[in-house]
Amino acid sequence: MTNGVIYDNIVVGAGYGGLVAAALLAKGGQKVLLLEGHTVPGGCASFYSRRGVIFDAGATTLSGMATGQPMQRLFSELGIEPEVKKLDPGMIIIFGERKLTRHADLEKWIAETEGFFKLPGLREFWELVHKIDRVGYELIGKNDKLPPTSLGDLISLAKPSNLKGLPLIPYLFRSVEAVLKKHGLADDPLFRSFIDEQLLITTQNTADDAPFLTAALGLAYPAETYYPYGGLFFPAKEIERKFKAFGGKAEYKKRVTGISTIHDGYTVKTTDGSEYKTRGVVTNIPLWNIPEIVDGKMKAHFNSILPKTENAWGAFMVNFAVDHPFDEDIETAYWQIHVPEGVPHCESKSFFVTFSLADDSRKAPAGMKSVTISLHTKPENWQGITREEYGRRKAETGNFIINKFNVAFPSLREQKKSYIDFGTPQTFERYTSRYQGLVGGVPHSVSNNLLKMSSGVTPFRNFYNTGDTVFPGQGTVAVTIGAMNIAKRILDKG
Repeated sequence: MTNGVIYDNIVVGAGYGGLVAAALLAKGGQKVLLLEGHTVPGGCASFYSRRGVIFDAGATTLSGMATGQPMQRLFSELGIEPEVKKLDPGMIIIFGERKLTRHADLEKWIAETEGFFKLPGLREFWELVHKIDRVGYELIGKNDKLPPTSLGDLISLAKPSNLKGLPLIPYLFRSVEAVLKKHGLADDPLFRSFIDEQLLITTQNTADDAPFLTAALGLAYPAETYYPYGGLFFPAKEIERKFKAFGGKAEYKKRVTGISTIHDGYTVKTTDGSEYKTRGVVTNIPLWNIPEIVDGKMKAHFNSILPKTENAWGAFMVNFAVDHPFDEDIETAYWQIHVPEGVPHCESKSFFVTFSLADDSRKAPAGMKSVTISLHTKPENWQGITREEYGRRKAETGNFIINKFNVAFPSLREQKKSYIDFGTPQTFERYTSRYQGLVGGVPHSVSNNLLKMSSGVTPFRNFYNTGDTVFPGQGTVAVTIGAMNIAKRILDKG
């Protein structure tokens, strides 16, 4: 069935990258169709529910909301006021019976780490982290021609306001470990474990290979952490609402199965046999998935630039509701629990816990909390095994995590836990169609730093990519920056 409408752009995938690009293009006057295989928007920031309790499908935290930062600029441009709460502390990290509180105030945070780790050089290290974070956010967020793909892009970047970024360039090629050594912090096992586990949840890498420039943005983000009421799905839904108000059209249960070139654009096919014509395409799916839906020169091109999957990660997830019959709410929504001995069938030595807040009636009824736990695992841990072995590993890992959760939160140990679900990379692949269930994008490394990441611009006319596998990479904020940049490029072309 061929749709007679010719669109200016079809956006493939309604994750944050697709939603942002679609909304900005529609606001700019383009005729835009958004196609999504799932039943709701959000992608890895979506949700599922169990009898009035909402569970996050993946991403849970929101940052980049300070004045002038990417999410604040996006919401302002679209006229959205998401219901969020700035958290202080932004995170609490548990090491056995000790707690490290991530204060928003830099001086309080420095004092906290000095008292906890008792190491020289911490002040200079954290001051450098936050300095790079401030300048880096500004440069990455306000230069829509990054990474440069033409002489014109290079010329546009050569402006006086970018001179402040020149001192940051060496940190693209310098590892976190090198900076730790300079400050005398590399050899303390506890501090190194803390840094590695923080980096794993932000840059998808560890100190030995993570470039300090992007690592600094990850290490600083808990100082500007916001809690989205109802989960990240609700801001996503607001972006979708604005997209439709600007004249955009969204169709769900429409997984794209083919994109073919025609003389004046592209034909896009979906699972139900529908065909759509468009002058341009913006994909919001991982690069690994694109060769499945294109052919000819496009297929050859995308196969040639695919990131190495052995460096990428899957996630193990634990979701449940827990009774919370206490008058006083938990200290913060976000926690990282260190597990020095490791977790079965996972590579992380910590897990990240998200609690719903007491006043978040969207996520859970009074007297109950929605809990989402995530950590890193390799997809191959869950492949090539029998169904029985898969089930055994899944139960072993999930129950191990719940036991560690009970130790970390003794007041909740005896409280009833309902709707317990465990998820693996195969779960992600089944529900999001992401290749092998890989999430979190491509790990940033010294050899694969920001400037070496695949651009959202392709060699093919009016064909662009967004998402966590193209510049600038991982996380909701980075994906949003990439989508804003692509939308501006398209609109500037006219």
